[in-house]
Amino acid sequence: MKYLLVLISPFLFFVSCTKDGHEKPPVIIPDQSVDLNITYTVDNAALVLNSFNYQNQAGNTYSLSSLVYYLSKISLMKADSSLVLLKEYQYIDAFTTATNKLSIKGIPVGNYIGIKFNIGLDPLQNKSFQLPATTENINMQWPDMMGGGYHVMKMEGSYKDLSATYGYAMHLGTDSCLIPIKLLKPINITSGSNTPLTMEMNINEWYRNPYKYDFNVDGNYIMGNMMAMKKIVLNGNDVFSIK
Repeated sequence: MKYLLVLISPFLFFVSCTKDGHEKPPVIIPDQSVDLNITYTVDNAALVLNSFNYQNQAGNTYSLSSLVYYLSKISLMKADSSLVLLKEYQYIDAFTTATNKLSIKGIPVGNYIGIKFNIGLDPLQNKSFQLPATTENINMQWPDMMGGGYHVMKMEGSYKDLSATYGYAMHLGTDSCLIPIKLLKPINITSGSNTPLTMEMNINEWYRNPYKYDFNVDGNYIMGNMMAMKKIVLNGNDVFSIK
């Protein structure tokens, strides 16, 4: 008896022959998937490039011209604390739609309690020249003289007061600035299903709780300023929510 395995996305078909040479009906093995979409707000307002419509907890009126960062070890969580890895890492540009959409196939059927990931690269990945030499990865490299590896995040823009407009750059780097995130939400993956998930980042959460961050007091260029970076890191624990 001969067996033929044919792979046709998105299903596997197993075809075999009976004793009289006729083929049996194919057995279909469903392929479950998760579609993850990342969106952005500033409190209840949509994020718009280079708009001065936003104010943080300290009263700084600001705009956003660039927001790029990594997520790593993106995983679904089970009640027993076990994880199903969705993707090792993802480079994300908040203003480039394609980088904010992840479609992952082959997810095991089951009940999950939420999603877990890091903002920034896992320490095993966060080493100089560890990632492919794409333009995006090269631009995210953290200087070797400051510890090497890659930026966790680069968030840049301008802020203004009654007299002038100033630039700011919230740059995070090194393993000490890795931000672990857990988002709880029941997620039921059924046979053959395509499950949509949306995560939302609220930009203003970077500037409050537990620290009210003021560009004029805490610094508007923070690369290498560990005290300022740590405030942003701790504030980053609740920047994401899951819908």
